[in-house]
Amino acid sequence: MIEFDLLRGLAIVVILLGHSVVNSNHGFPVWLENLVRGGTGVFVFISGFFFHRIFYKRFEYKDFMVKKAQNVFLPFLCVSLVGLLVGLAGSMLIDGSTWQVAVGRGWEQVKNGYVLFPHWYIPFIMLTFLCSPLHMHYIRLQTSAQVATLLVFSLVAIFMHRPLGNVDPLQSLVYFTPFYLLGMLYSQYLPWFRQYYRYLFALSLLALVATVWLQSEVWVHLGNYHKAPFKYGGIDLQFIQKMGLCIVLIGLCERLTWQKISDHLCMLANLSFAIFFLHPLLALAWGNGHYYLVKHGYLGEHQTVLASLGLSLLLFLFLLYGTVLLINVLKPLLGDKSRMIIGC
Repeated sequence: MIEFDLLRGLAIVVILLGHSVVNSNHGFPVWLENLVRGGTGVFVFISGFFFHRIFYKRFEYKDFMVKKAQNVFLPFLCVSLVGLLVGLAGSMLIDGSTWQVAVGRGWEQVKNGYVLFPHWYIPFIMLTFLCSPLHMHYIRLQTSAQVATLLVFSLVAIFMHRPLGNVDPLQSLVYFTPFYLLGMLYSQYLPWFRQYYRYLFALSLLALVATVWLQSEVWVHLGNYHKAPFKYGGIDLQFIQKMGLCIVLIGLCERLTWQKISDHLCMLANLSFAIFFLHPLLALAWGNGHYYLVKHGYLGEHQTVLASLGLSLLLFLFLLYGTVLLINVLKPLLGDKSRMIIGC
C-alpha cells in the first residue's frame, strides 16, 4: 500500500502547513488558510485504515493498548515535560515573570490536558484506541449498517463541531470518529473503492472546492469550527472539506510518479509521529523569538499578503526540516529508547 505510506508523509506536511500560518486574518489569504487548517482529519483517516489493514486479523486488546501507551502516550508525556520547562523558562526570561507566575501559567496549560497545542490530539486518539472493541464490532457489521453508522456520526459531527480550545477529548472523539470509520471502510472494501475511485475523486474534489468557497466567500468563517457540543453553530464546512480531502489526496499519491518526491514522502512518513511530537517545540522557540524581537523593537509587524505568505513558508520549512534535523540528532543519542521518548 505504497499510496498510504505516501499519504502518511503528505498528511504530516498538511498538518505543519496548518500550523505555519502567519498573520491569520491580517494578510494571509482566507481561502488558503481554510484549505490548510484542520489536517488532523486526514491523520485520523489513515489511523482507521491501518487499524483494519494491520490489526484486525490479529487483534488482541491488551497488547494493542500496551503498544499504544508505549509508542504514543509515553512520548506525549516526555515531550510535554520538555515543552513545559521551555515555557517556564520563556515566561521568566522574556516576560520577566516570577517563578510563581510562570508555574501558575504552566499549571493552566496542564489542566487543559496538554502542554503543547497540537498535542490535544493524543488524549483524543488514546480514547479512540480504547474504543477498539467497538471498531472491531463495526467492521463485522453488514455493509448497510456500516454506511448508516458512518452517516449518523458524520451528521452529528457536522453540527457538533470541534471542542473549544480542543480541550474536550470526548467531543473530539465523536467529531473525528467518522474519519476513523471511513479509513476502516476504505481498507475493508479497497477493491470497490478502487473500482469507483474516479467518481469518488470527482465528487470529493467538488465538495472540497465548494466548501472552501462557501466558507471563505459566502458564510465567512476562518479556520476550524469550535463550539460547545450542544450549542447550535451552523454547518461545519471544514468537516465536509477534509472528508473530501482524504479521498483527493489518495488519488494524488497513487499517481505520484516522481521518484524523488515519493522517497521524500516515505522518509517523512517514517518520521511522522516524531515530527508531530517535536515540531511544537520548534514552534514555541519561533514564537518566543518573534515575540522577543517585536517586544524590543527589533522587528516590526508585516501584514501584507506577500509578507504573510513568505513568513509562513519560512516557518513551515523551519518546523518541518528543523524537526527532521532534531530527530536525526536525538535518535542516535536515545538509542533503543528513542521510540518511547520521541515517537520513532
